[in-house]
Amino acid sequence: MLLGPFFPARWIAGLPDRGVMADDVLPYMPGQTYLAKKSPAWSTGVQTSASGRRRTTAYYPAPFWTFQINYNAVRKRPGLDEWSRLVAFFNRRKGQFGDFLYFDRTDHQVTKHRFGFGDGVTRTFQLTRAIEGWVEPVYGVVNIDLMTIAGAPVTAYSVSALGQVTFAQAPGLGQALEWTGAFFFRCAYDSDSLDGAQPFGRIWEMKNVSFTSIKP
Repeated sequence: MLLGPFFPARWIAGLPDRGVMADDVLPYMPGQTYLAKKSPAWSTGVQTSASGRRRTTAYYPAPFWTFQINYNAVRKRPGLDEWSRLVAFFNRRKGQFGDFLYFDRTDHQVTKHRFGFGDGVTRTFQLTRAIEGWVEPVYGVVNIDLMTIAGAPVTAYSVSALGQVTFAQAPGLGQALEWTGAFFFRCAYDSDSLDGAQPFGRIWEMKNVSFTSIKP
């Protein structure tokens, strides 16, 4: 069952091109639905003794996120070849081999999120985000609108591709570090094949395209 509105292919055929995306960001197409699936996934070891006592071990410090997208209409015509764009993106990853960045349009913002405290020595910190009280690392940054140390804005820092912030000077002992901005999910495809169907001459469908966030 598809989630989100269904747009007939004849409507999508006339929509403007979204343009070329960044090479490492999954392209967004006019004919794709809202997420058909998004769920956190944990890994737990479970042992049950002969007496029935249950013992568990959590193997992940944070969950992976599984996503699934349906493309109801992917255009392929001279001057507007979305099909080739998606296939080329998949092939550059070599299926499951490589990783990419996914921008979730409903889950990407942080506002004054506290991601650590200074100790007077450490200069590099991993950016994180929170879902209510749960905190997890961020491995891709869209932009940083504001970075503060103890409430004071700072600009003397750099950000790595994996979301690590390095300050020019180590924040002082106990000083709170906060950021406001947007993030990506760093992901990899769940399959080595990308299945498509051609219901119309210049329109393709790609169903159940799934991928999962990764820990670099």
